[in-house]
Amino acid sequence: MTDSRAPTSVVTLVVCLMLCALIMRGARAQDAGPAGSQSTRTMHFDLPAQPLALTLQAFGRMTEMALLAPAPLLEGRTSAPVNGDFAPHDALVRVLDGTGLQADFSGPDEAMIVTQAAPAAANAATAGPVQTEPLPIALPVDGLADDDAQRAYAALIQQRMTDALCAQNMTRPGNYRLVAQLRIDDTGAVTATDLIASSGSLPRDAAIEHALRSLRLDAPPPGLPEPVTILLRPSGNGVHINCPPTEKRG
Repeated sequence: MTDSRAPTSVVTLVVCLMLCALIMRGARAQDAGPAGSQSTRTMHFDLPAQPLALTLQAFGRMTEMALLAPAPLLEGRTSAPVNGDFAPHDALVRVLDGTGLQADFSGPDEAMIVTQAAPAAANAATAGPVQTEPLPIALPVDGLADDDAQRAYAALIQQRMTDALCAQNMTRPGNYRLVAQLRIDDTGAVTATDLIASSGSLPRDAAIEHALRSLRLDAPPPGLPEPVTILLRPSGNGVHINCPPTEKRG
């Protein structure tokens, strides 16, 4: 690998293409049922006002939540101080108070940090094709907006991964959420995979990892952030899976 490759990125496979900082929870989720969720358990927080990225890193370690935060959104922002006993969801909302950002809770122990939503009335008045799901779909400051080569490569990853996952009934997207990381060498070969958050099924996790390792990609453009992190969301709420009908697949 060359030194021109940048830090961690995120490709949201079925929603959008973004470069993000991935703030991983300390423990990998394997079978996260209701009993394993940390989101409703009250914890004590003593978080000072400081650069937002530092606070989110500390928050992720404390709560074992998986936070996806677009790096450009965090720059120059200061977290609100949080001191007291709160559920993690409530504490995260308080951390972001006054930053112009908000948490989009994509699961009981997962959240994406996005720009603050406009008031409901304004959203209704300007409803159109731009927003079919909360803000991550149309986030402009994602690190890729001004780099056509990287955006094209992210689209290539999206297409190849969709094809690979759609090829097997077990891995067919639409009814599970997954966070995984890929390392891609200068020839386009996937050299390593890492499931950050389980799909909820160990056999499916293994099949997904095999599909990811088998991806055949072009050589990446210079400066593509690495590793590439894949956020795969279930269908619904504006997320559409573009798998071909089963009878049309070979």
